[in-house]
Amino acid sequence: MALTDLLAALASRGHDVTLLCNRVVVAEAAQARGVETRLFRLGGDLAIHDAIRLALTLRREKPDVLIVGTFRKLWLAALAARLARVPNLVARIGLSSDTPRNFKYRFVLRRWVDNVVFVADTMRKSYAEALPEIAGRLTTIYKAVAPLGPRLPQEAARRALGLPRGVLLLGSVSRLVSQKRLDRLLESIVFLHEDVHLAIAGEGPLRGALGQHVRQLGLYGRVHFLGYQENIAPLMDSVDALVIASDREGMSGAMLEALSRGVPVISTDVSGAREALAPPEGGAAPGLITGFAPPQIASGVNTVLYDTELLGEMGRAAERRYKELFSYERMLDGWEAVFYGGPGAVGAETGSALS
Repeated sequence: MALTDLLAALASRGHDVTLLCNRVVVAEAAQARGVETRLFRLGGDLAIHDAIRLALTLRREKPDVLIVGTFRKLWLAALAARLARVPNLVARIGLSSDTPRNFKYRFVLRRWVDNVVFVADTMRKSYAEALPEIAGRLTTIYKAVAPLGPRLPQEAARRALGLPRGVLLLGSVSRLVSQKRLDRLLESIVFLHEDVHLAIAGEGPLRGALGQHVRQLGLYGRVHFLGYQENIAPLMDSVDALVIASDREGMSGAMLEALSRGVPVISTDVSGAREALAPPEGGAAPGLITGFAPPQIASGVNTVLYDTELLGEMGRAAERRYKELFSYERMLDGWEAVFYGGPGAVGAETGSALS
């Protein structure tokens, strides 16, 4: 979805963009955003015929840039781009686990990829250490999120979502999958006072297991599953802080949405978190980094949740951090510099992205 957001934003600046993807749900979401989309399958590493089909498509459409947003498909996509003589092949690295861990990826990055864009600078630095010969082709461009729209008073926002009033409320926005470690987040709630509740927005295959875990932990009535929320603004207006308990991230979109709304963030030490939440010199931090164990997460929550003055300072710092680093205009300037060598340059007849 991050790649779809990027393409929609580029289209708003006058770029002609096309998304190639192999999942119907992604294609439908992109089309709903006004992004031209086609279903296109790339198989495993040995599916050279798929790379040839992609090369023929690229040769016919003649894009100025091909962005590859799925690291596992970089080998075939890069082969296709070289065969089609695409002028600029860009690999977008969105997860800290997407590393040049074997010869295949190192070869492609050294020989075929023109630029590598990271959503967090810690990821760029790890690549520069692993492949110092390509350091000049590595760029960090922070993800951006669009403003969430009109605000609601906290009481009205909670009423709209059926959430309890008169309690301290933590929020989580994520797919219900193992990587997000919502089991760990639930276990941290056990160490908090009974007046602390948790609202979880999102769907996924672990919904049933997480519901059972809530019952086993004795948290029934304190954890509220909201399902998928098309508009996340009411949740952000409802919560006192957002909590991230993931094992790995790139730059969490939920974290950026919270910052844009002035909501303090408490996060495990995953890629991008320190860059987003570090305090400015002499100023308040927009969030807090914790350890990964449930008691450590709970301790971080307790540090800020009962200090109204600190929460207010962190909320104001969150909004400042969003404006300084995570605005759409800043992100698009960065991508256009990668495409054309300078911010604000528009001129590609076609830009393609592969997800």
